[in-house]
Amino acid sequence: MLKRRDLLLGLPLLAAAGGAYAMTPRNRLNLLGDVKLEKAIPLKIGSWSVMPSNAVVLPDSQPGSLAARLYDQTVSRLYTSDSELPIMMVIAYGSTQSDQLQLHRPETCYTAVGFQITEARPVQVPVPGPAKLPARELVASNNERTEPILYWTRIGDYLPASGTEQRLMKLRSEFNGYVADGALIRLSTVAEPSEETFATLQRFAATMLESTDPVALPALVGRPLAAEIKGAA
Repeated sequence: MLKRRDLLLGLPLLAAAGGAYAMTPRNRLNLLGDVKLEKAIPLKIGSWSVMPSNAVVLPDSQPGSLAARLYDQTVSRLYTSDSELPIMMVIAYGSTQSDQLQLHRPETCYTAVGFQITEARPVQVPVPGPAKLPARELVASNNERTEPILYWTRIGDYLPASGTEQRLMKLRSEFNGYVADGALIRLSTVAEPSEETFATLQRFAATMLESTDPVALPALVGRPLAAEIKGAA
């Protein structure tokens, strides 16, 4: 016979188990689908064109490394122009954002290879359409060079502007019943940090989004902002 004491003790456990079950994600959100980023991102963006280079700072992607498990697709390119600063671009896409596998923000990647982050701030990047893109500007330096950096991350349809927001938005996705995919888009150059330098990075970002194959835009900025960019085209 079930005693009243056992019932009182068991009810909180049942409630906790029910809550955990309710919050367990059962679906996946994949905004990239079968699209290949290498083909979706154009080789010519405005006045910039791709040039072969090994100067781009990249996470270790050797088989078995954490980066290899984090990212399903990566694109790294150097774009040069006769009239603009060269731009190093890295796009990393991961189909699963979980407690074990989460996008690594540049503050972590650059520090891991010997850079110091000397400046960091949130920004709103003008893009085609009425909305703006939440992003971050950094300055990373080592003994050899200084890189002004512009980057943003996407978790599902969210665009977290900080590591804290990234964790909260991952939890929000899980609470809504799905495991989200994610992307990191990083643009940088080698130059003295200045308003003009960051303005160039922002201009490249807007031109890249305007030039990208529309089917890949949601994977870069989420569906709501992608719709606004497409509507302004």
